[in-house]
Amino acid sequence: MTSAFERKVKSVMQEVDCNKGELIPVDYVPNSISLKPYSLLSRKLSSSWFWKPRYTFVNLSIKDILEPSAPEPEPECVGPLQVSDDIDGKIQGTVAVESPIGKERISVEAAVSASSSASMSMYMLRVNPKTWDIMKSERNLQQPESILLQQLRGRGDDVFVITEVLQTKEEVKIKQSHSLGGSGKITLPQLTFLRVEGKGHQSQKKMVTLPPGSVLAFRVAKLVIGSTWSIILFPDEKKRTFESSSGRRRGVDRERHSFNLCSALCSPRPLGLQVVLPSVPADGTPEEEEFKEDFQGLCAEVKAGSLELGKLKMELRQQLLVDIGRILQDQPRLEALEDSLGQGLCSGGKVEPLDSPAGGTLECLVFHSGELVLEFAAPIFYLLGALNVLSETQRQLLAKDLERTVLSKQLELVEHILEKSTPWKEQRSVSLPSELLGDSWDEEAPTWVLLEECGLRLQVEPPQVHWKPTSQGPTCALYASLALLSSLGQKPH
Repeated sequence: MTSAFERKVKSVMQEVDCNKGELIPVDYVPNSISLKPYSLLSRKLSSSWFWKPRYTFVNLSIKDILEPSAPEPEPECVGPLQVSDDIDGKIQGTVAVESPIGKERISVEAAVSASSSASMSMYMLRVNPKTWDIMKSERNLQQPESILLQQLRGRGDDVFVITEVLQTKEEVKIKQSHSLGGSGKITLPQLTFLRVEGKGHQSQKKMVTLPPGSVLAFRVAKLVIGSTWSIILFPDEKKRTFESSSGRRRGVDRERHSFNLCSALCSPRPLGLQVVLPSVPADGTPEEEEFKEDFQGLCAEVKAGSLELGKLKMELRQQLLVDIGRILQDQPRLEALEDSLGQGLCSGGKVEPLDSPAGGTLECLVFHSGELVLEFAAPIFYLLGALNVLSETQRQLLAKDLERTVLSKQLELVEHILEKSTPWKEQRSVSLPSELLGDSWDEEAPTWVLLEECGLRLQVEPPQVHWKPTSQGPTCALYASLALLSSLGQKPH
């Protein structure tokens, strides 16, 4: 289930960010002590049109790529902000059944309680926009370029710099408890007044301690590196970090880089990573792209991958499913496997072996020569891209659900939500059919947590999902993950 840390950070974000989506919540405790103003993050090219990969911590600061190498100017401090969040709830019920012709009686009583608490004193640290102008005029790019920056350039990853953080002022203790209790009684007078009673109780408590200065959320700006450097304070998906050194700038202001699964599978050449440029008429004005981000487009991407995976032999598919299930809770290996497949698809060459279990997955996707089998490697690369977008909690749940083979029912529910919430750029409420909800629909149900982790707001009675535009990327990635994992478990076509 959602960790105490994640749940509390999301609760704080509702108060501080007011659902604007400008601040990015930290979802992993170790990251909370690593992220600081001026720190650099990277984000790889997306394996889909419909979601963006997560930010990855780079062990660099802005001063490490500039010269002279001097300390960064101190950020401005705003605050303190005080947030106290206490939740305490209990549900109790009793059921009794008596025989209409005898004195037999069965009674059952159950109670569920949950509570969480945290009081936080926080402040915002932000870099004044004028500071960037001063740094740009006084400091140039370091030469030679750092090795880490060279690696990011070689992969074509975008680089971002943290401009603002929401940080704890004092030590914070996040407490969360959950208890379940029940009792039962059976009376059968015809068996010499047989009477059976039983009681049970289960309690679970969690506590996370955050040291002073822990970061709960952050804001980034994109770093642009050419002959000089600059930052883009406002989101601009069309601008890339590493500008082309070529003199040809045909539509460069509108270029979009993506892994196009449909094109990769139809291409006669082993080229999976593509640069999609709009055509430019004689007057130099780029034409609008025909591609539209809608549910039909997402279905086309996912179907292309599912059809190819359906051609695999059953034993290979079962092996892939087992190996992927084993690395779902090991994000470094998951990312390493995605990177290896991405490099192989891009170059069309051999891929280097990996340690097990990621290496087992790789062995299922290569010829004896070591070169990738494009039609199978491309959809697995796409699947890994979707899985790496999901939160740690979601991947843990999927790993368990693989064993219970309940993915198809979850897939139907996510598909229903995406279809009924179109157009995705508008907020709306979507009713959920009871036949898609399974045996339980509450905050502890795995399907509930999977959806809640996408940023969706859920309702028990009547069953509803309140759609938010910011949920599009995670929900689309969840749909693709469920669809392709399900296709691996189906019988071959």
